[in-house]
Amino acid sequence: MGSQSVWMDDWTKRALLWDTIWSLFQPQTPMGQQAKASLPPFLPGEEEAWQSMLGVQEELLEKQNQNPAWARQVERHLSQLPDIRQVIRRLDRGENPGLSDWFQVKQFLWQGRAGRSRLREEGMCQGMNTADTDWERAFRKLNPEPKWTPAFSLSDSFSPELAALRQTWAKWRQRRHSAHDRQVREVEKEYGIKPNHEGEWVVDQRASHRSQMESDSRLVAVRRTPFDHVFQLVPSSEEKEALLRQQKTEEMLKQTEAEVLAELADRMRPETGFLYQAVEEWTRFDLLWARVQAAKTWKGVRPVQGKEFRITGGRHPHLQKILEEQGRRYTPVDVRVVQGATVIIGPNMGGKTSALLALGLIAALGQYGFLVPATSCDMPLTAWIAAVIGDRQEATAGLSTFGAEMNRIAVLLKREEPGLLLMDEVGRGTNPLEGAALSAALTGYLTQKNHWSAHVTHYREVIQVKGIHTYQVAGLSQNDLRWREEEEDRNWQERIQSRMDYRLLPWEKGVDIPRQALVIASSLGIPEDVLRKADQLIKDDGENEQRERGMAHGKIET
Repeated sequence: MGSQSVWMDDWTKRALLWDTIWSLFQPQTPMGQQAKASLPPFLPGEEEAWQSMLGVQEELLEKQNQNPAWARQVERHLSQLPDIRQVIRRLDRGENPGLSDWFQVKQFLWQGRAGRSRLREEGMCQGMNTADTDWERAFRKLNPEPKWTPAFSLSDSFSPELAALRQTWAKWRQRRHSAHDRQVREVEKEYGIKPNHEGEWVVDQRASHRSQMESDSRLVAVRRTPFDHVFQLVPSSEEKEALLRQQKTEEMLKQTEAEVLAELADRMRPETGFLYQAVEEWTRFDLLWARVQAAKTWKGVRPVQGKEFRITGGRHPHLQKILEEQGRRYTPVDVRVVQGATVIIGPNMGGKTSALLALGLIAALGQYGFLVPATSCDMPLTAWIAAVIGDRQEATAGLSTFGAEMNRIAVLLKREEPGLLLMDEVGRGTNPLEGAALSAALTGYLTQKNHWSAHVTHYREVIQVKGIHTYQVAGLSQNDLRWREEEEDRNWQERIQSRMDYRLLPWEKGVDIPRQALVIASSLGIPEDVLRKADQLIKDDGENEQRERGMAHGKIET
């Protein structure tokens, strides 16, 4: 997959609430978690690989739903795979890994082999290109015993010399303990006192045998108090000799263990290519599995390759969650975005921006190889995605909201490769006349470009632009806002939200768009005189517009 350096910038991520969704993508392995941080999207030209991976996810999702116990086993193996890349790099540098390193490698091989067996049970070994013989060969080098275990230690099976030295070491340790225990028993018998759990004899200051014990060469006084004398045993010559032999054997044993570890490293060095490939395979699968687990939270479906965005039942999971927690209903988005300009028009509070966020999120998730939150989705791979959404203030640059918006759009319009451009209420940061003109002109400009652009606006001038694809929010009517008495205790926002129809409906040129602002104002108690005056101004404005158009075409009617 290609670079993601400028595919979706931080502004766009913040606008789409990307981090809230991305946090649901949780790889199990350390390798997968690290790979997530630099995961690139699929780019134009990678459609075959994109669709192939989505197809595997569909299969995985089906297997998980059919066999939850199997899914739990796979997840357990994934979660117990350690990251062994540092050990492999040490082998490549000619270094000799230690015991804990080999324990990690053996754990990886154990869990990896077991995980492959689980995947094979359901025919889900796509992408696992290493051979079973490679796994067995590498594992046997770390497990020379006939019985295979997940734990690693330098067992006697690694070297006959190692086994012999350990036997010798154990023999001298036993002799040292025997000499010590024999001397303890002699002291106990002679003085009739047993040592405490620390191997010390605590003798009362007034005891008759205290002075005799002080002069006994087998004992040494280690502490004195006003009440007691404390004695320890002096090692006998036999015990000292056994300890010396044990220590010398231990030095030889350490040297031999180092040699065995060096030999093991030499035997495992040819396996580094296989180990790198095995790590890569499991990292890819971990990312695949984590994608499926995330998509299950939003009931994802496979996006199909297409030349335009065609989404039915599209959702933004985070916005949906917020609304449902408030006891409100989330309206899924049905929208088609073609190359050129698509416009969404409607009243404030009509859900236009939410629809735009759902579109952008679905496009981004799809291009990152996820099953998307929708009922169905056709989409192309785009060279980039960018959002001009929100009131972000470029304070450090000394730009106003409008200035920051224009600066961003100017930069984006310089991009020649086709991308997805999401714009929310362009021009609202300046005076309405210029804002409407600029918004309409920008939309007209985009109709001539090969970008997929979606522009949310409330400027009626925009929908007069030729060549656009237009949607309107269904909105509400005067009848929708005749409150029942039992609703009087609800605040005005709740009342409007409960009546608003947030669906996006295709709009055809010539069909009048309802004046939702006056309907809302009326329902909230604005005086009728004000509303009548506003309505008259709108009519006058419309008549003036028609007259100006007639003058422009030389058709002034009297």
